[in-house]
Amino acid sequence: MHLTLDGTWDLIVGDPGIAGLADAPSRSVTVPGLWEAEVDPALDGVVWYRRTFACEDPSGRWTLRFGAVMDIAEVHLNGVALGAHIGAFTPFEFDPGDALVAGENVLAVRVTDHALNDPEHPRTAHGKQGWANQAFPSPPSLYLTYGGIWQSVTLRRHGPVAIEDVFVNGDPAGLTVAVELSNRSPDTVTARVRVGVPGDVREETTVLPPGGHGGVAIAFGPSGAARWSPESPMLHEANVTVTADNEASDSRTTRFGLRTIAVEGDRLVLNGEPYRMRSALVQGFYAGTLYAEPGREAIEAEVGEAKRLGLNTLRLHIKAFDPVYLDVCDELGMLVHCDIPVAEPIAHDELGFTGEVADRCAAAATEQVRRDRNHPSIVLWSAMNELGLEHGPSRASEGYEGFARRLYSAVADADPTRPVIENDWVDPDPDRVFESPILTAHWYGRLSTAYLTELAAKTAPWAASPRPFLMSEFGDWGLPDLSPREDAPFWWYGAGLSTAIERTPWPGTVAAFVEGTQRYQGLADRLQIELFRRQDGIAGWCVTELTDVPHEFNGLWSLERAPKPAALAELSLACADVLPIVARTSWTVAAGEAVELPVSVANDGPALSGVHLEVTLRGRTVRYGPVDLPAHTASEVATIRVPAPEVAGTHELTVRLVGDDVVGSNRYPVHVVSAEPARVAVRLAGEAGDLAGADVVTDEAAPLVVAEGALDARSGALAAEALAAGRAVLVLAQDADRARHLPIPAELTDVATAWGSTPFLFTTDAPAVPSLPQATVLSVEPMSIVPDAVWTRIGDRPFPGNVVAGMWKPFPDEIAGTIIGETQVGPGRLLVCQFPLLAAARRGDPMATAVLADLLRHLVAPVPGLRAEHERLADGRAITYYATKDTP
Repeated sequence: MHLTLDGTWDLIVGDPGIAGLADAPSRSVTVPGLWEAEVDPALDGVVWYRRTFACEDPSGRWTLRFGAVMDIAEVHLNGVALGAHIGAFTPFEFDPGDALVAGENVLAVRVTDHALNDPEHPRTAHGKQGWANQAFPSPPSLYLTYGGIWQSVTLRRHGPVAIEDVFVNGDPAGLTVAVELSNRSPDTVTARVRVGVPGDVREETTVLPPGGHGGVAIAFGPSGAARWSPESPMLHEANVTVTADNEASDSRTTRFGLRTIAVEGDRLVLNGEPYRMRSALVQGFYAGTLYAEPGREAIEAEVGEAKRLGLNTLRLHIKAFDPVYLDVCDELGMLVHCDIPVAEPIAHDELGFTGEVADRCAAAATEQVRRDRNHPSIVLWSAMNELGLEHGPSRASEGYEGFARRLYSAVADADPTRPVIENDWVDPDPDRVFESPILTAHWYGRLSTAYLTELAAKTAPWAASPRPFLMSEFGDWGLPDLSPREDAPFWWYGAGLSTAIERTPWPGTVAAFVEGTQRYQGLADRLQIELFRRQDGIAGWCVTELTDVPHEFNGLWSLERAPKPAALAELSLACADVLPIVARTSWTVAAGEAVELPVSVANDGPALSGVHLEVTLRGRTVRYGPVDLPAHTASEVATIRVPAPEVAGTHELTVRLVGDDVVGSNRYPVHVVSAEPARVAVRLAGEAGDLAGADVVTDEAAPLVVAEGALDARSGALAAEALAAGRAVLVLAQDADRARHLPIPAELTDVATAWGSTPFLFTTDAPAVPSLPQATVLSVEPMSIVPDAVWTRIGDRPFPGNVVAGMWKPFPDEIAGTIIGETQVGPGRLLVCQFPLLAAARRGDPMATAVLADLLRHLVAPVPGLRAEHERLADGRAITYYATKDTP
């Protein structure tokens, strides 16, 4: 007999004690659920839950089960204390004994939710509760500290011997079912355990002392039942019945799948085949239920969309998810990488193999793994996440080592069938990985040539390592829909972000800006994934993240599960089983020049024979092959040369693998710029080298260019003199501390490449630099010249009068500033450009050269009050500069 105790309960805020509950004011709430979602997102501390229920016949033995209570539960039935449980995510059970009576019963639960500043909070396995509140303060962030009876409560009747756990190892070569029992009677009991699996039924007997625990493990040997795989997620049932002294006592049905997962060398192997993880991180936050999962229908939609995208794994992040989420993954064939909710903030000075913090966290790990280990979708555990990141010295301590070993052992002992990541850490760092065979990295950066080059260099040694290496966190940002809404919830961000965008000189709509950021996000994520996939030794990757969390916008879907179409279109390409990849770190080329395209193929499927490679750019196709591609391997195929189009602008490059049909395809935006030199004359302050075909003269009538990093007191004075004389001045990229030398009040702000948000680069509709597309949120176009600092104040405003290219970075630490802009200073024109052009131009970078040439031509463009001076140099080049009319 089962009674569900879900539904309406009384909630009493504060702590009147068990004796004072009857007189305390209360309100109705729904169980399961978190009180932050229904009552108050800022509520912390102690709260009591109470409900009455009827039990017509209390005879026999009963088990009262709580699916999970956040964070500490103290349970009373009819005034009798049944026990307490510490742990926010995992189930616990009590024997109500004689406290359960016929008729009306009163169940009361004292629930403690530790506030972020409570010293007990960092001494528990709390998941992401209260994480990074210095950057994402709660509220409105969803990184609150949560409280409540947030999973189901049930009461079930059974005989004197109760089944406490059933574990099916899922090994098709040696299927074993372990059953754990407890004797709830005061007598010694002989228990007969009968276990049925597909095609086989077996029994064993065990003797349990009064109040004792025991169990049996029944080995069935090889199983001929259908295997579970992502392509064919076949589930089976293990039916367990227990008799006590020949009387029926308890029964349980447990679902399982037959499959294997193992580490072999530097690879993960699923069902005997190499498995390369294609994953997204899932935070488990929802607009309505906050830190609790919604119903099955919403979970099915979420997991189904992820699978249709081409992901084969979801990383359930620092939280024991509702078992329904795992059930859905089992049924849909979505693999799962499960985190244990042990993370920062933690009591660093209490870390060790033993002690209260270790005991609590190890208990949380054991309870979660024991609850979930029958799910065949789970293929990997992470015992901790980034533990030590907020206090670097702790990670080098003996206490940390002991704690890491304790947590790893807790997970591995509870489930010896799956690999375990010890601490899902930001760098591989094998010297501080004591037990696990797996290394991880969490590397975030802006989309740029420099970052992709750095990322390739950082990943290469670990791809060559004999241990599995997972890029288990990376990813960029793309904004969700910011349309106005009525009755905005406490976490709503749309109005503030829309206002911030409207304060910039972006010439289009907020919706167009949002779409552009999503395109940027998708391209940034895809180019990083391609870098990982073309290195054969990288065992997999996990993009951060599947859905947004306020105020993080690196989800592929919004918090409310609305898609980001442009981002998803790019990710769907990256998730193909067979993916041709062009290994470039820059996608801007000069018109008409030959373009080298090194092509690799990441083949995560069976071997391919006799396929051809086809590369097409603006109607011109180059065909190469045939080639043979081994199974489950990344291969370098060829370097293809194609001519760039003569027409400037963005063109699509397509790459296809063709056999009897198209077996793989990819596409890239190629931005074509003019190679036309500047052909102007300028005066120079500082060292520059070649100035994109400009002639450097000493004539004071020529416009002045301040070279990169050359703005100082002397060059600033030269700029001031030129502006006062009505001339034009171009100040190229400078470090932030040089802003004080600009002839007008100004401020440069560094743009840090750190996890936290993406600086979005955009252009206006100003035509001054035609090499940049107009009114666009930039993505691959400026990869080789991404700025490290922007002008956040020029004169008395954040933006000058004419902005060609700007930047906006959302919170935390919002930044809005100018990359290329122009303002009138007295009778003169001041242009600034924070794209770093000179070094890139010296290397022959086409984008840097083209933008520099555009700027120099614009610098000398005719304006009222100036006269043109023309000169032909000895080499035949024609140059032009402009001077004031009274210049001799």
